[in-house]
Amino acid sequence: MANHIPLVTAVVSTIFTVLLLWQYTHRKKRHQLIWTAAIALYSLTAFMEYLANPDIVGPGLLLIKLYYSGTGPMVGLLGAGVLSLLAPRRWSDGYLASVLMLSAIVVLFTFSAQISSSEVSSAFNAGLPQGFRTVVKDFPVTARIPTIILNITGAIFLIGGALFSYIRDRSRTYNIPLALGGILPSLGGASLGFYNNADIFFEFELAGTILLFLGFVLSIRYLSRPRE
Repeated sequence: MANHIPLVTAVVSTIFTVLLLWQYTHRKKRHQLIWTAAIALYSLTAFMEYLANPDIVGPGLLLIKLYYSGTGPMVGLLGAGVLSLLAPRRWSDGYLASVLMLSAIVVLFTFSAQISSSEVSSAFNAGLPQGFRTVVKDFPVTARIPTIILNITGAIFLIGGALFSYIRDRSRTYNIPLALGGILPSLGGASLGFYNNADIFFEFELAGTILLFLGFVLSIRYLSRPRE
């Protein structure tokens, strides 16, 4: 039976992407464009998770490589968007450049990796999340290390930036769901990666998407309310 949670995540994040793009076309803020690219990758990778279900499309090697090429850059771009909003331009520019460089390395070494189709098929016999976890370990360290760096730094800047903004101005309560939206997928990924617990991986991913979306909606309401 197919796991439909990644499909729900893909739908929510696609709507989120459209609204972010609409906001960027009206306000032309750089962080909005960066977040649009990040959430678009979020929706694409979630949809690939859904397609990997054996009774939908199945876990083909090309699909897995496309998926892995998007996960690290997506988190890195989320962090870059926060830095673009909160940090001096030279810092945010430097981090964005490093995200793009590391992302290029991830794509290069992911697509050059030699993994047999039989290995991919057997990995997914244990289940959808376990399959992704097993195949990812078969990628070379030249692809995995940059992905780890992007995941860690992007999550730190996303969560830390939201908490910093809330502490600085307690009226900006939208930062609380934004921070939780960064924390939950990180916990789900850690649970799968370190403890081999697949039960909450997709659920935490979906919850994180919803919380990020909620934080975005609340931020629009906050910024559009009349000032005293």
